[in-house]
Amino acid sequence: MDFYEVIKNRRSHRFYTTEIPSDDQIERIINAARLAPTWGNRQGMEYVIVKNPELVKTVWEAIGQTEKFVNAPIFIVGIIPESKSGINNSGEKYYPVDFGICFEHLILTATAEGLATCWIGYFNEPKIKDILNIPNRYRILGLTPLGYTAKPKGEVRNRVPLETIIHYDKF
Repeated sequence: MDFYEVIKNRRSHRFYTTEIPSDDQIERIINAARLAPTWGNRQGMEYVIVKNPELVKTVWEAIGQTEKFVNAPIFIVGIIPESKSGINNSGEKYYPVDFGICFEHLILTATAEGLATCWIGYFNEPKIKDILNIPNRYRILGLTPLGYTAKPKGEVRNRVPLETIIHYDKF
């Protein structure tokens, strides 16, 4: 799929079939995320691939959804220690940016593979860390189900006009 088609086809899928993506697909997706730029090339991102059906169910419960993601066969949990990134000149920690860049690579590559995802940012972080034995030094800033959509999405929702967000030379 052409890169711009991948961008246009990326959607947030909330309903999945039980079909499991191949290990080769998962490795290609994680490899693309691994290639993303990070602060000082520190490459602090790691990924917990949750495939065990009992653990998948427990992660789903920690997200707190009653109907969404119920059949998702896999969850990918992105984790990063704050210490594996930098601090900008305003004193702000940069690890959330590293996380976002890497996770977006992951989401777009999954789309290119014909798989469905949904970047989830609302979940019980301490519970997921406990379920998956993730050390406290790591932060979870997002996770996604990974699988095949049960409800194909249509066209992208309306977006603001391009001319309202571009400012050349000055605001």
